[in-house]
Amino acid sequence: MKKSNWLLLTTILVITSAMLFFAFSFKTEVDSMGDDITAIKEIFNKYTVAANTGDFDLWISLWADDAVRMPPDTPAQIGKEQIREAMKPAYDQMNFIITIHIEEAKVYGDLGLTRCTYTLKMTPKAGGETITMPDGKALTLYERQSDGSWKIIYDCFNSNVPPK
Repeated sequence: MKKSNWLLLTTILVITSAMLFFAFSFKTEVDSMGDDITAIKEIFNKYTVAANTGDFDLWISLWADDAVRMPPDTPAQIGKEQIREAMKPAYDQMNFIITIHIEEAKVYGDLGLTRCTYTLKMTPKAGGETITMPDGKALTLYERQSDGSWKIIYDCFNSNVPPK
């Protein structure tokens, strides 16, 4: 075989190998991103189940220790313990019915986000008028934990309906 043909054949083989390597590497990355998005969406499934069944332990388990929750018309709750202190009485006193629709989910390495809409009804367990939030929106950020799981690290939400 001539040296020029051998060089051309070697070059084509190297380029083809590199293309296959990058193609399979990209597919693995895309598959992993899909798995991560599925895991993040599963957090909202658990969030909904926890709220609708009154399972506070499940609900609080979805939050990172250093999470920040930013509800409307009140100061931010910084850290899982502040979130626990703020929300445990609500779980003790109210029945929730929440519906969440994820509009968008993205992953950027070890960070993820969802943009969603929701409806919420809260009825006092002792009886009384149901409080309804018929049209809300939320932006929630997630971080991959050292064990590979995802936890909520920031949650900011409010209503699209002006207050009465």
